[in-house]
Amino acid sequence: MTTSTEALDELVRQHDMLRASMDHCEHLADLVDVGRGNLGELVGLVATLREAFVAHNHYEEQILRPILRTHDAVGETRIAYMVADHVQEHRALLQRLDGPTGELRATVYSLRAHLAREERYFLSARVG
Repeated sequence: MTTSTEALDELVRQHDMLRASMDHCEHLADLVDVGRGNLGELVGLVATLREAFVAHNHYEEQILRPILRTHDAVGETRIAYMVADHVQEHRALLQRLDGPTGELRATVYSLRAHLAREERYFLSARVG
């Protein structure tokens, strides 16, 4: 059985690996933005980041409640809320990494809503 200290050490190791992967993705995205990077390579890196994030979430969500019980002097109800909020945050972040176009699709959705609001509130007032 893993001790809470070992579990926390593993979480730190995973976080460091995720940060390194994010740094690599950002660097390559910067290169793609200035026309010097390979878009296919970036797509592959994002897919690898997503897989690592899924594995990390699975591990963390299994050990989070026992760790909080060991290290936190709060009640079970508060721990349940903390874990639920954290899991929901994982889901929201993961959704933004869906496929190589996840964030693009979220941005396009927001842009469409923005344009619709502009048309509804501003352009509908134009003189006919």
